[in-house]
Amino acid sequence: MSIDDFHEQARQILGNLLSETPKADREQLLDAYAALLTQLHTHHSHQLLSEVIEDARTRLDARLSPDPVRQTIAGVQTTIQDIWNSLWK
Repeated sequence: MSIDDFHEQARQILGNLLSETPKADREQLLDAYAALLTQLHTHHSHQLLSEVIEDARTRLDARLSPDPVRQTIAGVQTTIQDIWNSLWK
């Protein structure tokens, strides 16, 4: 999942809205396309949350592991993610 995927899908939906016939009922079009955008947002939000939860589960498993190598790798991953997040804020 990426922002570009969401952007492209939202753009397609809005492009379809603009190309609808002018005789169509404006309120019905708005309701239909608002529902499509809501579904698109829901899909991408759910996918992102699933990825975050899976990543957290993997890190927690590694931190709780009795293997010191896995614990070290988890610590390095967390540090790199913290650096990455600080660069984007």
